[in-house]
Amino acid sequence: MSSASKASTAPSSQALPRSRFEMVEVTARLCQRLGMPKSTGQIYGLLFLSVHPLSLEEIAEALGLSKASASTGTRHLIGWHAIRQVWKPGDRKDYYEVQADLGDVLRANYLGFFKPKLDAASRKLVVLQELLDADLQSGAIQNEEHTVGRERLQSIARMHSRIQKVLPFAEKLL
Repeated sequence: MSSASKASTAPSSQALPRSRFEMVEVTARLCQRLGMPKSTGQIYGLLFLSVHPLSLEEIAEALGLSKASASTGTRHLIGWHAIRQVWKPGDRKDYYEVQADLGDVLRANYLGFFKPKLDAASRKLVVLQELLDADLQSGAIQNEEHTVGRERLQSIARMHSRIQKVLPFAEKLL
């Protein structure tokens, strides 16, 4: 990517007050480290210090993003309960504001995504062990394969058990 195209996707330090510019940069880097798009972090950072809800066009312009990138980023953030869509009476545009209480964001993602995945993993471990045992009995695998598979599944089950023991404490913190 050329430096000219990089500059066009970065917020201008002249367009944003320094505090907002730094917030945008910090959240962009954090999202990148977590494997998420940089633009998603930029949008969150912009909205986090914004006094008023911003339209998609305002977000795209302030950050130097395409409207498509801004739209994708806002959809991701809505899905993570990090921002919410709001409407202004008499205006057909959609506006977005940050969910400022990070505890609410963490709670919503924990209850809506993380906890159900852990519960499903628990059930899947039982099914995998049953399949492994059935494969041994049917002759589809040998004792050595069964032993290795069983040990590895037990290792996952122990880690899962540790996580399950910590969850009540984590839930109290949220």
